[in-house]
Amino acid sequence: MQSEIKRWGNSAAVRLSSKILAQAQLKVSSPIRIEVQSGKILIEAAPQTQRQPKLPFSEADLLNSLDAHSAHADILAQPSATELPNG
Repeated sequence: MQSEIKRWGNSAAVRLSSKILAQAQLKVSSPIRIEVQSGKILIEAAPQTQRQPKLPFSEADLLNSLDAHSAHADILAQPSATELPNG
């Protein structure tokens, strides 16, 4: 496939056909890694990163120790005037 570099705002962009994306097993919004090696631009799929941080506890651990007192179930929020509909 032959293409050309186009301006996209203050950057440059190259349009990739859906056929090229499919052959590379990529989709629109796929994370990619771009490198230059020996004067050639290489585009490859970036390794999938885990978006969820690893915490020392799980949601189940947090809910396990929750009761009416620690959840502040006895406290009700008072909506402000901007949160209430007019009328």
